Amino acid sequence: MAGTQKQMAALKPEQILEIVMRQRWTLILPVCFFLTIGFLYTITADKVYQAATTVLIQPQKVPEGIVQSIVSTDHQRRIATISKLILSRTNLEKIIKEFNLYQEEEEKEMYLEDKITDLRGRILVEQNSRDRSGTEAFSISFYYRNSPELVMKVVNKLATIFMDENLKVRESQAIGTSEFLESELKKIKEKLEAREKELADYRTAYMGGLPDELETNLRTLDRLQLQYSDALNTLRENQNAIAILNGQISRLRELSQNSNVTIQPDGSIVGTPDESSDQHQYDLWKKQLDDLLLKYTEKHPEVIKTRKKITSLKEKLEKAKTEKEKVGSEGENSNSASPENEILFQHEFNLKQLEKETQNIKTNLSQIEKKMEIHQQRVEDTPQREQELQSIRRDYNNIRESYNSLLARRLEAELAVNMEKKQKGEQFRIVDYAKSPEKPISPDVKKNFMLSLILGLGLGGGIIFLLELLNPAIRTEEQIKEGVGLPILASIPPLEKPWDRTKKRIELVAMFLFFSYISFLLLLFIFLNMKGIDKALDFLRLYINVL
Repeated sequence: MAGTQKQMAALKPEQILEIVMRQRWTLILPVCFFLTIGFLYTITADKVYQAATTVLIQPQKVPEGIVQSIVSTDHQRRIATISKLILSRTNLEKIIKEFNLYQEEEEKEMYLEDKITDLRGRILVEQNSRDRSGTEAFSISFYYRNSPELVMKVVNKLATIFMDENLKVRESQAIGTSEFLESELKKIKEKLEAREKELADYRTAYMGGLPDELETNLRTLDRLQLQYSDALNTLRENQNAIAILNGQISRLRELSQNSNVTIQPDGSIVGTPDESSDQHQYDLWKKQLDDLLLKYTEKHPEVIKTRKKITSLKEKLEKAKTEKEKVGSEGENSNSASPENEILFQHEFNLKQLEKETQNIKTNLSQIEKKMEIHQQRVEDTPQREQELQSIRRDYNNIRESYNSLLARRLEAELAVNMEKKQKGEQFRIVDYAKSPEKPISPDVKKNFMLSLILGLGLGGGIIFLLELLNPAIRTEEQIKEGVGLPILASIPPLEKPWDRTKKRIELVAMFLFFSYISFLLLLFIFLNMKGIDKALDFLRLYINVL
């Protein structure tokens, strides 16, 4: 056995051809058998037809520079989503009922779940790659048996559902986005109004002390300080005048009993210079002028004012001195006729007026001090108010920017929703509607022919190999030399028997018939592949009827 295997492995091409020729019937019969089985199966098996349609993804009709689409889902994901919707149980059940699928005897007993699962496997959605022009498309195909018209109708129905679902999905996404933006805009509007109210309340609460009023507060503070200084100087002058009037009133009351002095109608005392009130007032103002010159220059308003008073009082003293000399010649009667009581009353009245005015000045000073404290406090609190206001404004500005951004997006979303409702957005458009298929995809003529031929050749070749392997007969001179080890002296050809010629003729006729049959089957397979099974069978039936 091992020697036979070695001999089979070392066969030459001419030896293989000799074996095939010797075992030709072992090879021809399986080939004929399997080709016949393959042909019968091809013409009798259930025919499965497939129809397909191409759907183009058409860009939106309105330029994106004018209306920006808010449906951001890419094509592949959206097609996958719509595919799941279409291949859902509810939708497939509607298709089964609408087109009366699975109505054959063996299919009626199927459970509905099994029908839906089988139908889902028969629908195929393939996304085509983008071409050079940037256009994207996808195809929908469906295969079913024994009804090409039904396959076409189902595919067109699926394409229509795809288009409708795409419009619904896009419109739903646009409306959902618009509603979401509307709700978020409402929330952020409430926050913005709350921040606006907080900002308004803060401005109202700290009115006058805000950072933008700092310059005004400083100018007001300077003005109040100037008013305070002027009022304080006036108070000092009034206090000095009150002191002088008090001195004059006291002196008038003391000297009214003295007959050596004369009281003039203007209130001046005519007498010795040391006892005269005007002379005393002159000395006081003189001293006050000296004190002012120690502090201020000659051009200071107080110095100029005091100097004018001293000059006026000096002129008055000189005039009183002149009148005194005139009065001295008239005697004692003129002295007894001077209105001392009226002058005293006038001085007391002036004193009350000065005291009242002084009290008003003090009240005014107090009010000015309070105002200065208020404005001073506002100036000191300005950095804190500025920091607090910046914090409120920062939140307010951030919320306002978010509000404006959401408002713009909501307007864009409304435009996008209107665009989708008017079907101006991206759409699916059927390029080629499905047509009734002429050729079935199953059974496959080429595949069945090749499979039948391979099975016939394989079975025949296997049988030949086993026969040669199991038969130890010596058929060549080389086998004798290798097996016996003796030289061959002569070879005798096989003796021809009387019926060998007849046998050869019969065998030739049989081989011709079988090869003709194989050729005929080959032509039938070619014809089926070219014309289609249905057309080929119709042609054969017509040809047989004609014959």
